[in-house]
Amino acid sequence: MQVYRLLTAVSAPIADMVLNRRLKRGPGACRALPERRGESSVARPEGPLVWLHGASVGEMLSALPLIDRIRARDITVLVTAGTVTAAELAKRRLPPGVIHQFAPIDLPQYVARFLTTGGPTSACL
Repeated sequence: MQVYRLLTAVSAPIADMVLNRRLKRGPGACRALPERRGESSVARPEGPLVWLHGASVGEMLSALPLIDRIRARDITVLVTAGTVTAAELAKRRLPPGVIHQFAPIDLPQYVARFLTTGGPTSACL
């Protein structure tokens, strides 16, 4: 565990450089950048929240029936995506009221921010 923490701490500056380079790819990258750093683009709603992660298009598609069942119980669902393609699919196919954002990069400070944030913390201009 200590080796992992050391490696992630050392890789944080590299991750930031990679994320900043992605800004040049277009407007979608602007939204993804803060989310990849663990900053929520939507305020956390009151009440129960179920978090599902679809790393790929296939996982996102397979989660859709489960999302419908959870929403039928009046529970808010947060879906994170790991790829741009999965995020685009989520935008088109997720039912209204489901929160979608990119999953944070697996660095302790980004994951902690993602898990504890109470709402939007930044915006792209």
